Amino acid sequence: MSPVQFRIAAFACIVSVALGAAPTTHAAPTYDFTPVTVEMQRFVQTYSLDGASLRVNKAGDVVYRRAFGGYTLGTRVRIASASKWLSAVAIARLVEKGQMRWGDTVGQYFPTVEASKRGITLEQLFSHTSGIAYEEDACLSSELFTLATCANRILRQPLIGQPGKVFAYGGNSMQVAGRMAEIATGKAWDDIFVDEVATPLGMTATDYSGASTAPGYVRNDNPTIDRSVRSTLEDYGKLVDMVLAQGCLRLRFDGACATGAQYLTPITLATMARDRTVGTVSLYRPPTATGFGYGLGQWIDPSSPRLVSSPGGTGFTPWVDRDRRIAGVLLVDDLNVRLYEDINDIRALVNAVVADR
Repeated sequence: MSPVQFRIAAFACIVSVALGAAPTTHAAPTYDFTPVTVEMQRFVQTYSLDGASLRVNKAGDVVYRRAFGGYTLGTRVRIASASKWLSAVAIARLVEKGQMRWGDTVGQYFPTVEASKRGITLEQLFSHTSGIAYEEDACLSSELFTLATCANRILRQPLIGQPGKVFAYGGNSMQVAGRMAEIATGKAWDDIFVDEVATPLGMTATDYSGASTAPGYVRNDNPTIDRSVRSTLEDYGKLVDMVLAQGCLRLRFDGACATGAQYLTPITLATMARDRTVGTVSLYRPPTATGFGYGLGQWIDPSSPRLVSSPGGTGFTPWVDRDRRIAGVLLVDDLNVRLYEDINDIRALVNAVVADR
């Protein structure tokens, strides 16, 4: 048993004893996040990080929000592949509005594309099952291209497998999907994102210019749809809060969604969280994602289909655990491959602290 696992077990035991002695009341539970705080401090010190922060929503209430090291709660960082979840939500909004369908094909938007690619669907593009090469094309994030010219360049490359039959995690396919959204709406991707995600969710510090340090919203003519977002703890927290609340932005006192506050339907969220890797041959996935399924812009945990996440290569990790009624965001800007085991330990500590009682 590792030191962190030992601390988790010890804390769970303390909680268990305390619960056994507690009287039956309807008072709102309180949580002692001391073990989490200690572990976050150790995390920053062990890896000599500039900083990190953590936000935890339990059953609709933000019960923990704290920054460590040199970070503040307003620190904005690159979130890498956590961008995929945001981009998928933008597309989902267009689908709910009837401006696109998950079954839309590449051929509908790019009529001159070769026959082998015409039947690739929007759903396949956002679930990495399109057969498009996973090794990123040089046009991604290049200022020499627009999203339109980059998508056209990607579609000229040969497929690496039959659409719908292979899983190959990468950004090229989402770039094509982003351009399809531009064609469907007649808007630039930045405007789609602002209109469909940033404004309704109240995300004031999130854009697709992760390489920039400029303040405010910085537009990008060739946003990398799968990984170029920069965001803050609170901004991304609004996304996971919405997912935890089954697409609702504001609940009434009785727990029902307030009038006009249904941002995405539960059916759409369930569609996004359905595993598309079933029946496919895996050609590439990150080493940290062994055994995971994949939906639309999100990984599906092998322990539960109701636990979804979208960690980035920088270590930035958002997740929603519907069984435990937890939505979390751990903000950091480093390398996920060296941090992910500790991040998993921190998440396990969070689970121990806010266990239902």
